[in-house]
Amino acid sequence: MDDESEDERTNFEIGDVVQESILIIPPTRQVWTGIVVFVKKDHYNLFSELGPYEDLVSVHWFQAGYVESLPASVLRLVQKVKEKA
Repeated sequence: MDDESEDERTNFEIGDVVQESILIIPPTRQVWTGIVVFVKKDHYNLFSELGPYEDLVSVHWFQAGYVESLPASVLRLVQKVKEKA
């Protein structure tokens, strides 16, 4: 989703399907897809003590078979988790 708003990009929930940004992958491999397994809100302080703050998102990568924790800004939403009825 390239046209998503800032709120959608950084408001990840457990169960969302995401991909890593092409900016953080080695040029010799494809973009990984995974599922969000943990979110810690406002964990990263990006530029100063005044913010903005960014979520820490833990993703289970399907291709690699392990969990990695990353700042929300390097992830792209593929599919939002369905809300419970």
